[in-house]
Amino acid sequence: MKKILGLAIIMALFAACGNTTGEKTAAEGSESIEQVTFANLTENPDQYLGKEISLEGKVVHVCMHSGKKMYIVGEDPDIRLFISAGEELPKFPMDLLGSEISVTGVFQKIEAGAEMEKEHAGAEEGEDCETEAAIAKQPVLADMMLNYKAHTVK
Repeated sequence: MKKILGLAIIMALFAACGNTTGEKTAAEGSESIEQVTFANLTENPDQYLGKEISLEGKVVHVCMHSGKKMYIVGEDPDIRLFISAGEELPKFPMDLLGSEISVTGVFQKIEAGAEMEKEHAGAEEGEDCETEAAIAKQPVLADMMLNYKAHTVK
């Protein structure tokens, strides 16, 4: 009888441990990063606002003034997405220019031109950013940005 009781207690402990692990997995799954294609992002950007997403693209510009901003393109080279590293993160390496990367961050709306104006505050008088001009002309994502968290080079 004691053996059966002891075995029942051990089985109850294993069951309880398994239950706790299941709860952690469910909680971690709810915070997962959504993989998004450039096509999906341009078709319905509002669907991703405020969400942490991961996106693949080609780096077409790294700001040489602040080093905290870059732009990537997807399938359509005329549609660029503004990526901002923020103050607390290190500068983007200049050798990212031309690289295919997967970048993760929170997709959000920005005030038209506010972030980009700050980017070139240190630029010399009369010096313009061709990427900024291209962003202003594009039909989608002109007022959107990805608040950078991480990237990997493909």
